[in-house]
Amino acid sequence: MKNILLALSLCLTAVLYAADDKKSFTYEGQITGVVCISCKAHISGALSQKLPGVISVDVKAGETPEQQKLIIVANNEAVTQEAAIKALGTYAKNYQILSLAKKP
Repeated sequence: MKNILLALSLCLTAVLYAADDKKSFTYEGQITGVVCISCKAHISGALSQKLPGVISVDVKAGETPEQQKLIIVANNEAVTQEAAIKALGTYAKNYQILSLAKKP
C-alpha cells in the first residue's frame, strides 16, 4: 500500500511540476507615443491584463526619441501585433505599435 501511495505521489508531483514549467516566448517591436513613466504603466497594464499569458511588458529607449522598443514576455506563443493593438483598447489612439515579432 505504501508503494502505491508513493507512486501516486510521485506521479502527481511530476504532473504539477510540468504544468508550472511553461515555456516563455519573447516578442520585440517598436512603439510610439511613450513619453513618460505613466505611459509605460498604461501600456504594461493594458497588455498584461488583456493579452493571454503575458508575464512581463517593458518599454525601453529605441533608436530614435519618437520610437521606443516594446518587449513582451509571455507563455503564449500566439501574441501578435494585431492582438497587442486590440489589447491597448482606448490607449491605441495614443500609442501606436509599429511592429511586434517573436524572437527566435
